[in-house]
Amino acid sequence: MPTSLMRSRLRDFYRGASDAHPGLLIQRGYQEFDDQSEAGKELKTTHIRRICAIPASDCYHRAFRRWQSLTSDQMRFLSVELELETRLFIGLTGGGMLETGCAIAHTYGMPYIPGSSIKGVVNAFVRASAFGRERPEVCDALFGHEATPDEPNGLAGAISFHDAWWVPGSAATPFAEEVVTTHHPDYYGSDGATPASDLDSPVPNAQIAVRGRFFFVLEGPIAWLPLVREMLTAALTQAGIGAKTRSGYGFFHAVENYETTAKGEGTRRCPWVDETIARLVQQNKSNADDTLRSKGLAEQWQAIADPDLKAQALADIQARWQAKGWWDDPLGKSARKAKSVYVGQ
Repeated sequence: MPTSLMRSRLRDFYRGASDAHPGLLIQRGYQEFDDQSEAGKELKTTHIRRICAIPASDCYHRAFRRWQSLTSDQMRFLSVELELETRLFIGLTGGGMLETGCAIAHTYGMPYIPGSSIKGVVNAFVRASAFGRERPEVCDALFGHEATPDEPNGLAGAISFHDAWWVPGSAATPFAEEVVTTHHPDYYGSDGATPASDLDSPVPNAQIAVRGRFFFVLEGPIAWLPLVREMLTAALTQAGIGAKTRSGYGFFHAVENYETTAKGEGTRRCPWVDETIARLVQQNKSNADDTLRSKGLAEQWQAIADPDLKAQALADIQARWQAKGWWDDPLGKSARKAKSVYVGQ
């Protein structure tokens, strides 16, 4: 018999909401639990699909750009952007009755990776490496250590690991439906009391995973930051983070944060350009290249009120055009109109 999880007066509000906070839907939005019937299982799958269809809000886009600005002082901070090679499970056990969870920022409803988790993974990875075995005192200085007879209060590390923010525009939506199959449910359900058998029927289980890129920020003495950034990149590309890393989840690769022009010059990528292209691609059902050289993107750029952001976006767009050989010879009527907007003709 189905078990009701929500008061009847609230059901219409959740059902009719035009947008919603993903964290609220995970923790409070599941209306009815029924794992005995196919209809009950489909209800859970439908609910997860609704969560996975929620894009980043305009509020989050602005908050992300503000966070980038606040951490741009290179005498205090150092950042790196990493892209997921596979899906990420983070905060998997915090889902309540939905039996699947995700670490979601309380304010903005977008996934994040807790700084404490990042520090733990990097600390463990480095201490297990040849560098960590040869230079444990460096690891202690960077990551800290527990209380010892010489340091009864322990030692705080010199480097702060901030929460990693999901990068807007790095995927159509931050959440993705994933299926994890339990091959021996009776064995796991009985804590090993029931023997596992090759005759057990596998049970597919719908989960919520994360995709796209994350923006990692380190804070501390400037002399140590480049080394720790290398450690962080190595740890997340080689060891991964989150749940089920042994099954291949949670692995990253580095993202080159510069666009190389035809002249060999480097221009820093502007997140606004990635975000706007991703939104226009989804809105117009087009591809990224067509959107990059479209008049629509030029009009969005023309409407930017912040002069600094407008200059950064133009430099990035021009660099991308030059890398593809479009700037001097725009392809198509839309591209020619777009360039006339950029150059003010």
